Amino acid sequence: MSRTTDCLTDADMYLCMLFQTPVEVWFDGELEDSGTLIEAYSDDVIKVGGVYYLRKLCLIKKIA
Repeated sequence: MSRTTDCLTDADMYLCMLFQTPVEVWFDGELEDSGTLIEAYSDDVIKVGGVYYLRKLCLIKKIA
């Protein structure tokens, strides 16, 4: 059973920010960052742990 859930929508991102839920950032099939918080997001980018990622190139997973 997986401990993570994919964050695909703006609502998912907003709830992670609101409840300060830690996330994982996956880029090109590899784990880039784990256990950090979403600081900001837009239609194009997401800021996690002080680093900006293009939303279309990465996968954000909420850690349950």
